[in-house]
Amino acid sequence: MSVATNLDAVRARILAAEQAAGRPAGSVRLIAVSKEQPIDRVFAAHDHGATDFGENTAQGLVEKAEAFARAGREARFHFIGRLQRNKVNTVLRHAAMVHSVDRIEVAEALSKRSADARLRVLLQVNLGREAQKGGVEVEAAVGLARQVAGLPGLELAGLMGIPPADVDPSPFFAALAELSRALVATPEGARATELSMGMTQDFEIAIRHGATLVRVGTAIFGDRPPHGAVG
Repeated sequence: MSVATNLDAVRARILAAEQAAGRPAGSVRLIAVSKEQPIDRVFAAHDHGATDFGENTAQGLVEKAEAFARAGREARFHFIGRLQRNKVNTVLRHAAMVHSVDRIEVAEALSKRSADARLRVLLQVNLGREAQKGGVEVEAAVGLARQVAGLPGLELAGLMGIPPADVDPSPFFAALAELSRALVATPEGARATELSMGMTQDFEIAIRHGATLVRVGTAIFGDRPPHGAVG
């Protein structure tokens, strides 16, 4: 199926999930996860109205953003992968939002280099306490959020989380939503209302639990091509 057809189907599913949850239409923003996708398929999504794209490596972010610039296209790019301090400058040149701040050292590096702007950042929370995943522990999240909120050049926008694979994601989304409410109740986090959670396999469940940003790749673009086949 075409990217346009897939995109229409995903939008219809988002709208149905919003309605089922009693939420207004348009309360959820779709981020088309374009990592490792050929640029012609990403352009096809953009042609069909996609405005936000997610990349999980600095190299992928640069490649997509520069391809858009060369083509005279405008879009918002989200960095959704684990961020290393030595990649901060690269990411800052192209990202409208960073979803994966999980330690104060990364936040400070972003702050130092974005003091003249207001980069929107999300704290990634390790919902399943998985050693292989990035993210701050649940118990430490609000404390880290308070530190990040005080840094110049950054706007603490909310939280991001990825539940463990192959289990019911509902308890994990519910926990992140509860943590979000606790954060918003603090003076430092009063405006940190974004919840980035939900992917192709579970975004409707995430919307039911309050997601405001969903990160969808496969349902839009299909499976990623074999390594080295991206053009």
